[in-house]
Amino acid sequence: MRLASTLPIAAVLALVAACDEDRPQPLPVAPLAVAPNSVSAYVAVSNSTPAAGTEVTVWVRARRGAAVGPIGSFTIRLAYDSTRLHFKDAARSEQGMVLANGANAGMVIAAGASADGFKNDELLAATFVATSANALAELTLTVTELNTVKFEDQKANMRVERALYRGTPATK
Repeated sequence: MRLASTLPIAAVLALVAACDEDRPQPLPVAPLAVAPNSVSAYVAVSNSTPAAGTEVTVWVRARRGAAVGPIGSFTIRLAYDSTRLHFKDAARSEQGMVLANGANAGMVIAAGASADGFKNDELLAATFVATSANALAELTLTVTELNTVKFEDQKANMRVERALYRGTPATK
């Protein structure tokens, strides 16, 4: 009798666990770990599934290892599917000078420089408008230049993360 009463409870718990696996998992906030002499460049988004007609902010950020100083200059390319996303603008940076060219459909090219460094590790904040479903599927980051404020080239120590991350505005 006791086995019969615990069997349905175990079945319900197994079903609940199975359903939980089907739920979309929230995006991580940033790459988990970076070696002390390394840098990870990554893309974070304000909404990973924007509906058509809604704005989405896309941030390009760097996560630096403990031995890497603040980023002093960079050049990046952010490719996107122009049939699913429309570039609206790039925000000004309080950390340094950032110029972004979104006039080329499908590619935002941005360059930045800062004498004190981009201490919050935010390299670009761009606003897009989603024009169809699955709008962020083709976001691809390429870093062509990344230097510290001491002019140390970080390209050999850098990895570009291919996953999307959950983003919020950077703090100062």
